Order: sequence, then structure tokens, then C-alpha cells
Amino acid sequence: MNLFALTNNPQARIVRFPLTKELQDEIEAVFKEQRDAFIAGIVETIEFDGSYRPDEGELLVIKDFNDVDGLVAAVKNPMGVEQFDPKIHSLESVKALFSGCPDGSNQVLVQLFEQRRLIATKGLAIFFTGNTFQRMNDAGLTLDNKLLAILDGTELKFQSFHFVRRVFDVEDHFKEATAAEVKAFASHEKLEAEDPIAFEVAAGPLVRRKIGLILQSGVLDNFTAEQIVASAQTFKLEIKVTKTGKIALPSNPTELRRLLRFLDEDYYESPLSQTHFVSNSKRVAD
Repeated sequence: MNLFALTNNPQARIVRFPLTKELQDEIEAVFKEQRDAFIAGIVETIEFDGSYRPDEGELLVIKDFNDVDGLVAAVKNPMGVEQFDPKIHSLESVKALFSGCPDGSNQVLVQLFEQRRLIATKGLAIFFTGNTFQRMNDAGLTLDNKLLAILDGTELKFQSFHFVRRVFDVEDHFKEATAAEVKAFASHEKLEAEDPIAFEVAAGPLVRRKIGLILQSGVLDNFTAEQIVASAQTFKLEIKVTKTGKIALPSNPTELRRLLRFLDEDYYESPLSQTHFVSNSKRVAD
């Protein structure tokens, strides 16, 4: 059983931790237990598109994931990976820990590593052993109590995009709208911003994320401004229209978010009670 670290250091992206046989066995048991917990009760995997948050019993999956950092290769050939050396490497650069699957499959089991799990020697760090506290002279770390993801061949399976993006580059599968895309959105033939440049500058991550999804969906191309305004009235959402018949992009952040959520089809009506809701997670029904 080998334990690896994925780091932020481009000169040593992956390093291998030297372990005692006893520690190898303990880490193997931990990862096996976490893998079993990760897949327990999973009845469906949902292909990731950036707009769906999995429920209990579901996992997100990115198919054809590009393992650019070489996690699979490291697990297959551990002796070919540079060994951790505290004189060269820093635990502060670690962003994930990973290991191969104990059952011998090709799966790579990945944990998120946060700085709070770093046991540093900065200041005065002490530990209890032999009925007394002693000073720590070397840095250390603690493992997380759950997996972040499983890399199964070319499929990356996970539950939280928010956390998995801290470790892996998944921008090709979902990304916030670029500056050019925000400008294109603001200048769409059915929209009008009072100040397009100011709109692009003020667009934060949430706005860019919604714009990316709206552009991806094609909703502005598939429906007229009149249809969009009329549909919004069903939810008592007022959408202002300019003199030229375009949808006005609000300068007020709250009003803008409401409009973007509507265009991203976050508003829906219960078929039973006809109650109106706003959702932050959705998937097309079968």
C-alpha cells in the first residue's frame, strides 16, 4: 500500500510518502473503509454538467477525464515516483492525498487535504506519548475521514464540484463565463445592459457561472423576449423591457441574480400544489 500527495509544486506534482509496514496496513484499512462508505448505497451516477447537485444515492461522474497529473501512473509504478524529502518538499504544498484501491482494481482513491490537517512545527507543537507531552521536531499530517473522489479508469466520480475543483482541473467540463462571454451575453440581441463594460467588470463568480450555463442552454436563442417576460409573470417575477423590446439587465445585484436564475430555469412549479419554488440544483426528468 502506497500513499501519495498531489501538490501545487510544478517541480514535484506527485510525491510518495515512505511508510512503515505497520502504517501501510493501517492506511490500507482506512482507505478501504472510506471507499466502501463512498460507494455504499449509490444507485445512480449522473454525468456532470455543472447544473445538478447529487441527492443521496447519487454520484457525479466526468467521463473521459484527463488525468494530466498522472495519478493512475503513480499508483501503477510507485517506485517511479519521487519520494518525499522534508529538505526538498513542503507539506504546505499538498492539496490532496491518494492511494490505489486495496482490492487490486485500477481505482485511485482521493482525499482532499486542507491546511488544518497539517501538523506543522512552526511555533510550539507538542504531542502526548509515554504519559507525558513532548515537543514535535518534525512536521506531520492527519488524513481526512472521507474520500473526495474516485478515479476509476477514465471516469472521475465525486459528490461535490465545489471541493473537487480544489484538486482537479475540471474547467473543460464546466467553467465560469469568460470576460468575452460575459460581454457577448450583455450584448445579446434580446438583452440590453445600461453599461456593458461596467456589467462585465462587476460580474462576480456566481454571475459568471450562471451566464455560462445560460449560454450553454441556448434559452435566449430558443425563446423570444416576449415569451420570457410572459413566463416570468407566472412566477410573479417582473422583468423590465427596454423601449426597443429587449430585456433590461438590472444593475442591482439582487435583481440581476433573480433574472439569471430565471433564465437558467431555476424557477419551477410543483405539479401537485402549484407552489412556486427556486432551486439551486436540477436535472432533466426521465
